[in-house]
Amino acid sequence: MDLKELKSGWQQAGGAFKSETDLLRMTKMINHPSMKKIRTRLIIEVIALLFILFVYYDWFDGGQKPFYANLALITGLLLYIANDVIGFVSIMKPIQKTNLKDGIQEYLMRLKRLSVFSVIIAVLYTVSIIIFFMSTINLTKEKGLILVFSSVIMVQLILLSFNVWKKRIHNLEKQAMDFITDETTLI
Repeated sequence: MDLKELKSGWQQAGGAFKSETDLLRMTKMINHPSMKKIRTRLIIEVIALLFILFVYYDWFDGGQKPFYANLALITGLLLYIANDVIGFVSIMKPIQKTNLKDGIQEYLMRLKRLSVFSVIIAVLYTVSIIIFFMSTINLTKEKGLILVFSSVIMVQLILLSFNVWKKRIHNLEKQAMDFITDETTLI
């Protein structure tokens, strides 16, 4: 292929002209496919948790539970929802650093803090559910086994969440190290 064929191919490959507003819209974080998936998951999760919050009193006999059990469940649900929303906003917030390396490091620290808070909130939410449902139960051998089995499942889900966060952070750390390595080879 000679230079004339390459130029001709480049000019014909073009496509439609993009206006500046189209380019700005395309580069917004909110329009990224991953962020759309996270936003959809967040909306579904918040709607489901708010639905539970509005119906728990009737469906799960909240009126027959002690005040502390109702308070624990409501607090756990609201903390979980707040953590999800804060996490989404935190991820959507652009990094305001002068160079890319510092921006990646700040984003990494933000993600580490978010992961710690997410795991802590998940534990508190799990404990609040256990407190709510166990508050008026007379513990028998069978109910104790169900409690142990449920607790093991919840611990496994929390560990799974921890491992997902750990993997995300590890991938970002690896990308940050690749960036630092690439930077030092350019100098």
